[in-house]
Amino acid sequence: MYKRLKIYYLYTALPFILLLVAAVLYRTAIVKTITSNPHPQINYLIFAITFLGGVLILISIRKLMAEAKHLSDFTEAQRAGAEQEQLQEMALNCDADIAYVLRMVAASSGRSITHQEQIALENELHKAATRLNSRNALPQFLGGLLVGLGLLGTFIGLLATLDDIAILISSFSSLDMKTADPIQVFGQMVNRMEAPMHSMGIAFSASMYGLLGSIIIGFMMVSVRRCMGEVMSILGSEVAQHIEFALARDGFAYSKAGIKLGLGKRPAEPLALRDVVGPQVFSGVDNTSAAEVKVPDNSPTESVSIPTSTFSSGASGELSSEEVRVLRRIEERLTETARLQERNLNSEIDDFRKQRAEMLRALAENSEASNNFRSELQRVGRQLGTMLTMMEKGSDEINEQMREIKLNMADSSTEMQRLLALLIEVSRQR
Repeated sequence: MYKRLKIYYLYTALPFILLLVAAVLYRTAIVKTITSNPHPQINYLIFAITFLGGVLILISIRKLMAEAKHLSDFTEAQRAGAEQEQLQEMALNCDADIAYVLRMVAASSGRSITHQEQIALENELHKAATRLNSRNALPQFLGGLLVGLGLLGTFIGLLATLDDIAILISSFSSLDMKTADPIQVFGQMVNRMEAPMHSMGIAFSASMYGLLGSIIIGFMMVSVRRCMGEVMSILGSEVAQHIEFALARDGFAYSKAGIKLGLGKRPAEPLALRDVVGPQVFSGVDNTSAAEVKVPDNSPTESVSIPTSTFSSGASGELSSEEVRVLRRIEERLTETARLQERNLNSEIDDFRKQRAEMLRALAENSEASNNFRSELQRVGRQLGTMLTMMEKGSDEINEQMREIKLNMADSSTEMQRLLALLIEVSRQR
C-alpha cells in the first residue's frame, strides 16, 4: 500500500520542478521583463508567494506520506497477529493526525466492542479527515491570493497607463502647430507614448505571473487531495474491518472476507439441559426422569414416565430469545450506523453547498473583475482613438499650413522676379 502511494511524490513535485526549470531556461526574458518594469515590487511578491506555496505543499505531502507509512506498518502488524500491547505501543509512537484512530483500534483489538466505542471510532475517523483537510487551507489561500495579486497588478498598471495618457494628451496643448516642425512633433509624441506602454507592461506581466503561479499550485493541490483521499479510504476500510471482526464475536459478519473466514458463525454445540435449567433443577430432574415414577399399587393407573421434552422445549425457548436479543442488538447498531452515515451525508451536502456558493461568488467576482478590465480597456481604446483623431487633425492642419507656405513662397518668388526685372530695366535705362 505504501509503495503504491509513493508515486504521489512525483505527481506533486513535477509541476513545481517544471516551473523552476522554465524559470532557469527563460531567465533572460524574465529579468528583462522585471528590469524594464518601473514598479517590479508586485512581481517580486508573486514570485515569493508561488515559491512559498510550492514548499508548503511539498511539506504537506511529505507529512501525509509519513502518516501512510505509519498506517501501513500498523495494518501489517495487525494482520500478522501482533499482540495488543505491541499494537498499542505502535499507535502511541505514531505522531500523526490519524494516531487517535490507530490508538482506539489498538485498544479495542482482540475483543468485542460496544456500541459507544463503534460510534467513537466513526467520529474520530471523521475528525481525522477534518484535520487532514485543514492542512490544505493555507496553500489554497495562497493560490487564490496569487490571482488577486495578478488582478491588483493589472489595475495598478492600468491606473498608471491612464495617468500617462492624460499627461500625453495634455502635452499637445503646449505645441504650436503653425511654427513647429512636424517631424519633431511626431518624435516627441513617440517618446511620450513610451510611458503608457511601460505601465501596460506592469499590468500584463503581473497578471501573467499571478495566473501562472495559481495554476501551478492548483495542479499540486490536486495530487495532494488525491493522496489524502486514498489514505483516508484505506484507513476507513481498516476501521470497518476492525468493527466487523468485533461484531463477528457476537455472530455477525457482512463482508466476503469475514464470511469466508467463518467469523459470523456461532458455535454449533448444543446447549446442555444443565446449562439451561440450572444445576439444582437438573439434579432433581435427573433423579426422576431416568426412571419411571411409580404410583401406589392401589392406583388405577399404570406407571407414569416424565419425559424430558418439556425441559428441551424450555431450552429452545431460551435459545430463541437469545438469538432475538442478538439480532435486536445488531439491528440497533445498524440503525445507529445508518443514522450516523445520514448525519455525515447531510454535513457533506452542507459543505458542498457552501463550497458551491463560494465558487459561484468567486466566479461572480472574477466576471466582475473581467468586466471592469474590459471597460478600462475600452476606455483606454477610446482615449487612444481620440488621441489619434487629434493627431490626424493636427497633421491635416500642418499639411494645410505647409501648402499655404508653399503658395506664399511661390507668390513671393514671382514678386521677387518681377522686382528684379524692374530693377534690371531701370538700371539699363540709366
